[in-house]
Amino acid sequence: MKSVKESIKKDLKRFGIESSKNEECPICKYGRRITVTVNGIETSHCKYCDDKKLVQELNIATTESEKRLQTLRSKAKYFSRIPEDLKDVKLNDYVTESDEQTRAKQMAIGFITGFDKEKSFVMSGDPGIGKSHIAVAIAKALSNDYSVLFLKSADILGLIRDSYNGSSHTEQDVFDICQQVDLLVLDDIGAEYDKSSSDDESWASDILFRILDSRLGKSTVVTTNYSESQLENKFGMNGKRIVSRMQDTAEKIRIQGNDWRKK
Repeated sequence: MKSVKESIKKDLKRFGIESSKNEECPICKYGRRITVTVNGIETSHCKYCDDKKLVQELNIATTESEKRLQTLRSKAKYFSRIPEDLKDVKLNDYVTESDEQTRAKQMAIGFITGFDKEKSFVMSGDPGIGKSHIAVAIAKALSNDYSVLFLKSADILGLIRDSYNGSSHTEQDVFDICQQVDLLVLDDIGAEYDKSSSDDESWASDILFRILDSRLGKSTVVTTNYSESQLENKFGMNGKRIVSRMQDTAEKIRIQGNDWRKK
């Protein structure tokens, strides 16, 4: 009578499997690696390693911290408003034409490579010199590993106004996502309202101060066409407080150059 082992070998050969081997996986040191030989070619698989690879490829959260990050990244993606003309930009695409632009690019690279969830970065300067380009590139570079929210300051006010008119999100949802993400990119601050309307001025400055105040000790990237004194004047009673919060733990640079949009 044939042994079970001999019977299994015979069955394997019926399916073209010349030999097989079952051993401890040398990679994970946990699962079992099955090696089969077909037409002289060996193929090995460890179910534990294969499952782990699939989890990584599908970006499936396994720990509680990973689940929280995944949830936060999904919310950030829902609220982010990256302009269509900047969706595909990269930092390498940013062509510098002045010493300030070169330095800004280098500072952005340093911000990305040394990202610690605490330091901030403020870029001010003339319109059309690529501040938003750099800001979007930073957001994209970090969004694979961190929760990142990109919004123009006018978009924040728009989202909050929408919450008053039956949108699927509440005002608190907007404040929460702005406060909770690892990185908030606040683009074009100062362009969100017309100073001729005192009501808009007060409401907008209150919103922006509340958001920036909630970000104390957390990384924020800010771009603006205005100088510090101009922002302080523009935001009235909240001006000095907004500028102070904006610059908390921040590297700052003032960029000058020609408006690319006019070329």
